Amino acid sequence: MDLSELKKINSIIEHDKADATYKYALLRGVIEICQRNRTLGENQDDNVIFPLGILVEKWILYYYPLIENSTFIPQKKGEPDGKHALIFRPVFERLVQYYKNKGGFSAFYRDYTAGNIPEEIEDTFLGLAKEIRNTIVNMPMRYLGKSYSSEDYSVFSPERPLPAIKIDHIRDRSKFVRSGGFFSISSDLSTIFEYFGTFISGEEGILKKWAEFSKSQDKSGLVSESFVLEVLNTIPETERSVLDARKIYDSMFTTGENPECVWSGRIISSPAQMAVDHMIPFAVWKNNDLWNLLPSLASVNSKKSDKIPSPSLIEKQSDSITGYWEILYENFPNRFEKEIDVSLSGFSRSGWQDDAICVLADTCDYLINIRGFEGWDV
Repeated sequence: MDLSELKKINSIIEHDKADATYKYALLRGVIEICQRNRTLGENQDDNVIFPLGILVEKWILYYYPLIENSTFIPQKKGEPDGKHALIFRPVFERLVQYYKNKGGFSAFYRDYTAGNIPEEIEDTFLGLAKEIRNTIVNMPMRYLGKSYSSEDYSVFSPERPLPAIKIDHIRDRSKFVRSGGFFSISSDLSTIFEYFGTFISGEEGILKKWAEFSKSQDKSGLVSESFVLEVLNTIPETERSVLDARKIYDSMFTTGENPECVWSGRIISSPAQMAVDHMIPFAVWKNNDLWNLLPSLASVNSKKSDKIPSPSLIEKQSDSITGYWEILYENFPNRFEKEIDVSLSGFSRSGWQDDAICVLADTCDYLINIRGFEGWDV
């Protein structure tokens, strides 16, 4: 791993000019992809290739709460009255307005991940995806690193020409995140983002710079750095997924097939003794995907807390884990397939269980040995 890449990124964050928040969104997005969506990457010579669609998705999730907020939060110099407003703000505002009285950000996220964007807003969402993809490629991806190099695309390089994003892509999340072409990043920089990305993108790094920019452009006196940081950390509410998983496990008691604790293998005698455990703790990944929600004894779950199950424990309990996955898949086939396909491993009709267990064990190893989270075993 070439640590000069880390020096380069730090220099870019500090010295690259910014007349919008695009640079911060780009770096934040790529860091998250390197950490949370590593399975979407493909090694090619000395680079790692990622689909642009997953980056577009992250920008939508970053900017939605900023644009939805009742207080105007500037994202470009001159906003709100400047001639050069945020490029995709008008189309984004139409999407936000549509969902305003339908549940807002969380309702949009549920529709998007389920592939149920209403027909009357499909063209707006498709237009937003295209504008964000084009903004990423033509603005921050092109100019990032100008303080360090005179060349365009000196840090991230997009595929050219870019393929079309089509209407069927936005109807299927797993297609969407793989749509719109690809971009490359050096293997060294990808590794640095895996190891140190949390420090680079955290509240003392990229997010702080983002908040500082928005505050500096505010003319109302209502936008503070702490306020922007709070909005930037907004995520869609997905607690309903936990309730859906619990209903499935609760129903097992009524059939006399009491669930077993996924970690200890002991029978759970009643719903009161059961906890729906996040295999990878929510505090670590903010992930409520169904594959991540399995039944355990409440006493065992309490001991596990926010620790990461060891790879050896994942291997040991693989039959139990995949057994529950199959139950969830049977009850929520489309949703389960899309969630595990994007977040954990590519979904195939045969052999997906073994592939997903391998990726899950590798993810836990990464979180323990690279990110430094505490491991756990029964």
